[in-house]
Amino acid sequence: MAGLGGSVYALIEQDRLGWRNPAVLLPLAFGLAALALFVLREARTSAPMMPLGLFYARNFRYGNLVTAAAYGALSLGTFALTVFVQEGAGFSALEAGLISLPVPLAMLAFSTYFGNLAGRYGPRIFMTAGPLIMGAGFLLMLAVSPPLNFLTQLLPGLLLFSLGLAVMVAPLTAAVLGALDETDAGIGSAVNNAVSRVAGLVTVALLGTISGGSLDYSGFRQTALATAALFLVAGLIAFLGIRTPERDNSPA
Repeated sequence: MAGLGGSVYALIEQDRLGWRNPAVLLPLAFGLAALALFVLREARTSAPMMPLGLFYARNFRYGNLVTAAAYGALSLGTFALTVFVQEGAGFSALEAGLISLPVPLAMLAFSTYFGNLAGRYGPRIFMTAGPLIMGAGFLLMLAVSPPLNFLTQLLPGLLLFSLGLAVMVAPLTAAVLGALDETDAGIGSAVNNAVSRVAGLVTVALLGTISGGSLDYSGFRQTALATAALFLVAGLIAFLGIRTPERDNSPA
């Protein structure tokens, strides 16, 4: 908690105070040192809260890297979009909430389908394609300009982003947990969930720096571009790092 709190505080305040300010440098140094001590303790204790041996499993290791990049981008992009349509385009809070409806609808409609396909063909292709599709969705949103037309400037990108999320989520979870023994599934799920939350917290903390301090049209375009870049990184990590497990074809 101390490591994360100090680091995130510094990331938030550096946009206002600058990197060289002691009020930024000291919390950042303290936070990073605390995180390093946490990892060191987990490596040496006999009963670690986060067993580092889990990361010896290739798909678990690379799956969490994909999680960090993709969920960091997801938190950054969706948060920026919600704020932008209110501050930059004048939407009400209700309207800003309603524009995200394609995301849960796509998850409900397609997650099981792509999860089944990943079980048949392996997770790599879906963990690669999903983030790339999501990134393409945010690239489409670079077309925003005043006055904002939701149907032509945002909806196509939102639909593409929602499809990409449905493509990625179930295969990612299956790949991360499938890399571990059944006895480690619980702690593996907890670690993966923590990675996604921490990644989102860090990227949102950097929003002010990424957007240039304002989520107007220019600031949103900068943030959408950064979001697409993070999704591209997630797709490349999946392509290079994830492996399809060999099937056991022996008779039962």
